[in-house]
Amino acid sequence: MNSGPLDADSLAARLRLLRTQLGLSQEQLARRLSVSFATVNRWESGRSRPSARTSLAIAELEAAVGSQRPPRDDEPARRRESRQGQEPAPGREPTAERTDRLPVARSSFIGRERELAELSGLLARSRLITLIGPGGAGKTRLAVEAVRRWTAADEAVQGGDVVFVPLEAIRPPQSAVSALAARLGLRDRPGVTALESALAALQGRPALLLLDGAEHHRGQVAQLAGELLASVSGLRMIVTSRVVLGIAGEVCWAVPPLECPSVTSGAPEIAASDAVRLFIARASDRLPGFSAADVPPHAVGELCRRLGGLPLAIELIAGWVGTLSIREILLQRTALLEYEPPGAHGGRKLADVLRASYDLLGPGQQRALRLLSVFAAPFSLADAQEVADLGEQDAAVAVRGLVDASWLAVTRGAEQNRFSMVEAIREFAAARLYEVGEAQQARQRHARHFASLAAQGAGSSGGLDARRWTARLEAAVDDLDATLQWAAEAGEIGLGLEVCVWLTRWWLFSGRLSVGRAWINRFLGMTEPALEGGARTAAEGVRIGRALYSAAMLAVETDDYGEAIRLATQALSIFEPLGPSEDLAVAATVLGSAHRYLGELAEARRRFQAALDVRAAVGDRAKLAMAVNNMALIEIDDGNLDRARELLEQNLIIKRQLGEPRSIAIGLLNLADVLVRDGRWRAAQAPLAEAAELVAGQPQLMGLVLCSQGNVEVKQRNWKQAAVLYESAVAASRVGGHTHDVIEAMIGLGRAFHELGQAYEAARHLRAAEAMAHEIANPKLLAEVTAALAEIADQTAGPLPGNLTARQAEVLQLLADGLSNKEMAARLHLSRGTVERHLSTIYRKLGLGGRVDAARYAVEHGLAQRSGRAML
Repeated sequence: MNSGPLDADSLAARLRLLRTQLGLSQEQLARRLSVSFATVNRWESGRSRPSARTSLAIAELEAAVGSQRPPRDDEPARRRESRQGQEPAPGREPTAERTDRLPVARSSFIGRERELAELSGLLARSRLITLIGPGGAGKTRLAVEAVRRWTAADEAVQGGDVVFVPLEAIRPPQSAVSALAARLGLRDRPGVTALESALAALQGRPALLLLDGAEHHRGQVAQLAGELLASVSGLRMIVTSRVVLGIAGEVCWAVPPLECPSVTSGAPEIAASDAVRLFIARASDRLPGFSAADVPPHAVGELCRRLGGLPLAIELIAGWVGTLSIREILLQRTALLEYEPPGAHGGRKLADVLRASYDLLGPGQQRALRLLSVFAAPFSLADAQEVADLGEQDAAVAVRGLVDASWLAVTRGAEQNRFSMVEAIREFAAARLYEVGEAQQARQRHARHFASLAAQGAGSSGGLDARRWTARLEAAVDDLDATLQWAAEAGEIGLGLEVCVWLTRWWLFSGRLSVGRAWINRFLGMTEPALEGGARTAAEGVRIGRALYSAAMLAVETDDYGEAIRLATQALSIFEPLGPSEDLAVAATVLGSAHRYLGELAEARRRFQAALDVRAAVGDRAKLAMAVNNMALIEIDDGNLDRARELLEQNLIIKRQLGEPRSIAIGLLNLADVLVRDGRWRAAQAPLAEAAELVAGQPQLMGLVLCSQGNVEVKQRNWKQAAVLYESAVAASRVGGHTHDVIEAMIGLGRAFHELGQAYEAARHLRAAEAMAHEIANPKLLAEVTAALAEIADQTAGPLPGNLTARQAEVLQLLADGLSNKEMAARLHLSRGTVERHLSTIYRKLGLGGRVDAARYAVEHGLAQRSGRAML
């Protein structure tokens, strides 16, 4: 390989000859060499010379096209002499031309720095490395680049041979051995096998073989690799394959998808990810002048994630830039990947590449792959066993085969591994599932399996068991949605209702309130048409009643109290004729909760008492403790603190005996609340500290604990510490999704700011709390906010600068703090459009030219300074 510096006198002529042979313009040659157009232009005009590394790349291009030129004086004498003085290998003679050079890249290599570094380490200590991955994963490009960099950096192998052997095009009677001999430049000699000739040719000098595309000749390549490694010391081999060879000493290295940006990544992180960089580079090849600035970064990031970071898919889809927008490409990506560009000569459609890999699988593996495509998220071996309808050993064998064949990716865990498919691969496998008519049965097994998972999660007893099931459900969220979607499409209303009921508690704890309400309402809406023309059975009535009170629970927690009362009342009408039962108690409790949040304490007391009577009759101590707790809340609301404390202390005895941490924490919180209201705030610190330990990682309950701790600090007039706790409580309660808890914490925060002398901040938080209380129509909270606002009225009176309204001043102040329109909308609980209308009015009223002028005005008139004091 010619790697010396180019002679400046002949450089221009040689470059023009090279471009003519390759059919490239100066701009295209520049992209091939990863330099600018201006750089190539300077070389051809004699104004500059390429670097040593670029000289090597140019020499490789010349060699690839068979550029005829005399040997250079600076070509290593040792290499020329070794060619002239080398004895022919037994059985074969060297041909005039050696064709062992690495293939010349047709496009720039993008990213993969971490993978290249890892492969470099493996090459230094391993003799056989098999790069495995699905079709389109970029195995060949990565292997070639790794070898190129390794040989350039390692002096020990620079004098040896790097032999590239493409195996994909081998057809009988040619074999892997004969293909290697041909690449070594050996001619046939009578009485000597091709393997003997190759072994002799490789003896005595370091060599590295790159066998590309071994999956079609796995047996031959495995046997050849074993013979070569056993006979030729110092030989190293890299094999690219869609399946492992399975021989001793083989290091299997799975080629990962390209790094994709996460959903939460900002524009710089998106632009730096390998997948997006590849997309931009290939789009630039398609549309010269195109850059990352021409497309919305988050849309490109989403497109790359949807393509699973698969290099071939990204390169193919990038070809549509200039024809369709990024969002159009994102929506139509599956169909666009089926397009084959003119002149591609087949095999460039992603489906064609995947079909070639699919055809290598045995019938059993193909069936397992099809069935596993119904999973929407990573799955366990036990999941695969159930959904693929296989025995334990058969499932393990099938999954291992698909992992070895690069169809499944593995995520390793402490207790169990999980398996997944790249989305493009899963879509291909799902298409095969529908082709053979197995889709309906597979989706049904999948739905039944995850329905069972939901039922087990609902029945978990609490404590560590409950946490384990919560984590399991979190991991299966996409498959649970797929289960409900199948039930709705298949008309399995009963199954859909049952799954919704089983998932209600998890939806509550995880904050997925709107998702849960949408699913339950969808299936409840399907019940009436299904029952037309006939009375429902008792089992159907119970199922519907449970779905009604589950929907009511979610309505209460999303502050839709009127709807909650309607749903819970319907549930009561179903369960009351059936006599005392836990279902009846739950419906009454939910109804009582809705009335309590509306401030209708008499009706809430009546409903809670009814639930208490039912649970006492049934004799379930855990449920009875819940009923007693609810009655204590009514006593608190009515101001009967001694009675409330008595009930709560009795209740805690039962809860501790039962040992459920969440339930104990709620009891401790309620007891601390009573102690604070009764003036015994120091006594409240111990139960709050215990509760905080019990609810770590549960944002809803942690928000309540923090708010209660803030109340204790208020009693001791520690206003700064109280403000810190209230701010944390607001944040936690927002994550937990409970608006009334957010309002309570904001009221406390407003009062704390008032006491700290930050009147503007106090008014801002209290007005936000007032707006939220109006939205959920909670008279009790509205009264609390009104009282708090009255306390600070004297400090917030007076005209604002520029005759701004209070809301406009808030918007202007936040703008000066550097918040975006979206962030302002979230802070003030407004829509983004409303914020933009406020800004337009502010600009017009104050005669400002835009955000810069507005920020300056806010600073000059003291609005920005008021905001600054909010940081504690």
